[in-house]
Parts: sequence; structure tokens; C-alpha cells
Amino acid sequence: MKRFVLLLGFIWIISCEDKTSLPDEPILDWTNLDLSQPFETGRTDAEGIDEDQLESGIAQAKALNNFYAIAIVYKGRLIVEDYKNGGETTKYPVWSVTKSILSALVGQSIDLGYLDNTSKNIGNYFPNAADSAKREITINHLLTMSSGIPDNTGYMSEAYPFQFILDKDLLYRSGTWWNYSSAATHILSYVFTAVTSESGLSFGEKNLFSKIGISDYSWRADAYGVSNGGFGLNMRLIDMAKFGQLFLQLGTSKGEQIISSEWVNKSFNMAIPFNEEKTNGYGYLWWIRVLNGEKMIYAAGYGGQYIMVVPSKALVVAITSSSQYSGEYGQNLNRIFYQDIIGSFSRLDRQ
Repeated sequence: MKRFVLLLGFIWIISCEDKTSLPDEPILDWTNLDLSQPFETGRTDAEGIDEDQLESGIAQAKALNNFYAIAIVYKGRLIVEDYKNGGETTKYPVWSVTKSILSALVGQSIDLGYLDNTSKNIGNYFPNAADSAKREITINHLLTMSSGIPDNTGYMSEAYPFQFILDKDLLYRSGTWWNYSSAATHILSYVFTAVTSESGLSFGEKNLFSKIGISDYSWRADAYGVSNGGFGLNMRLIDMAKFGQLFLQLGTSKGEQIISSEWVNKSFNMAIPFNEEKTNGYGYLWWIRVLNGEKMIYAAGYGGQYIMVVPSKALVVAITSSSQYSGEYGQNLNRIFYQDIIGSFSRLDRQ
């Protein structure tokens, strides 16, 4: 009983102390965490964080009707894991975040020698596919959304999805323009399966997910067993954050190169600028935004699913939302996301 009373007294003393009196957290090597293990937890009052602004931003986000959950990893520590809908074991549909994960698997197929480079065209693997113009579409075109394949998300219900997609006329000659297309990324998944003789799901289980401690997920396949390249993954929030942290760590986990740093850098390079200032653009199935001189790279899915990587702040943010589209929700979330949440963290070179 005495030990219990003393413990209560100790807790009361700590709770009454000002937060600034708490000792600084030991510095982690956030560039090389062992991602097969759970994240260490951290505090929101750590150096480099405007705690009041961060808490305000999270509260504003949670007040939005479509908001589900948020996880924030800062300098390698999980400082926020907050759920409004669902919980730690919930597998959320991440929609087009799937594309960024497929991109990572394509990179691994090059790293492991299954694929020489991204300049290979789909005619190398499907010589009888459609017409000659379509056979000239390269893997690079598919990775950068410049193939000309029109978007059509109904392919998963078709008996012959590959043929269904490539029977449609191209919007333009591949490599000359940009258009968002889930159908194009499903063609990429077909090429990936032709190269590796495995679906994205089975290849990813061995070479990606199991390497970084991700085990509870699902990935829908089409009638031929090809993992849906455009959407179809269901993941836990914390695993979304782990995937983002892997890219922040340039593909490394405790000294093991899971994905080559060359592929990570190519993925994060703005292959397709959307404006002359190059403040918005597209990489290898990742979106890129430059705001106030800071480069932010993110995977994005329908309705408000995000994995955001901000290297200049050692920051990863994962957000899940309802799959019910709302343009107003997206606008409000983006404002809160960039200004109040990401804006509450300082640049590393300012500390």
C-alpha cells in the first residue's frame, strides 16, 4: 500500500511540473530505423514542434465529417496516433495510395534483377497487345501517367481487364502529355506480373511488407489474379506511416536496403511539372508539392487518404478519411494539413 501511495505522489508531482522541465528525448537515427519493429512513441512538445498549433490542427481535422484517423512520425518517433473512426486494427481502403506501393514494387523488381530498366515497352511482354502505338508505351510512361491510356475504373468487373483497357483509343501519343489513369496503372501491374511471374500481393509479401513489419492487409486482384494496380489495397494507419518512413529513410531499414535509394530519388523527382514554377508535379506514381521552398512528396487516394513525406522536417504523416467524396472536405483538409499540421514543425536546418 505504501508503494502505491508513493507512486501516486510521484505521478502528481510530475503532472504538476511544467512540460518544459521534462528531459529531452534521446535522438534517434531516424534515417535508419528498424522498420520491422514498432515505432517508439514520442512527445508532441519535442524540440521543433509548435505543440499548440499541432493540437489545434488535429482538432480542426477531427471536426471534419469525413475525417477518420491520423498518424504522425517525427524524427523517427510516433508522436500522434489518433482515431475518430476505426482503430489500431482497422484496415482502411487507401484507394490510389495503392499506386505508390505498386511503384515501390516496380523499383524492387529492378533492384532484384527482374527488370532491366523503365524504358522497356509493353510490347516486350505482350507482343499481341492492341496496336503498335500501344505496344510502344513504356514502363516509364505508366509510372509517370503519360501513357495516354484513358481513365476507367470499371476494369475490375470486366472478364478481360487487360484487353478492355487497351481496346480504348489513346488520348494522345504516349510520352507527350499527362493524364491521371487508374486503368494505366493496372496495365503496369500486368507488366509487373509478366516480369516477376508474381502478383503485386505475393511479391510484396516477400520483398516489401514482411521486411517492414506489415502483415495485416489485403489487396484485391482481378479475374486473372493480377493485383489491382490502380486501387484495392486495405491497410492499417500505422502501416501507411511505416511505408512513408521507409521512403524517408531512402529505402533502408536497419542497414538493409529494402528499396534502392536510386529508386526512391527517382520516385521523388518531379518528372512531370504541372506549372512553370515547378511547385506542383508528379514523380513515379507519387505527387509532389513545393510550398515555401519545402518539398513534400505524397501518395494520395480517393476521398482523402494520404501518406505525406517531408524530408526537410524528418516528418511522415498518414491520414485516412471516408471514401465518400466531398470537394469541400478535401479543400478544408488540405488547408489544415499544410498550414496547421505540417506547418507546426520546423525545418531541420533551423533548429
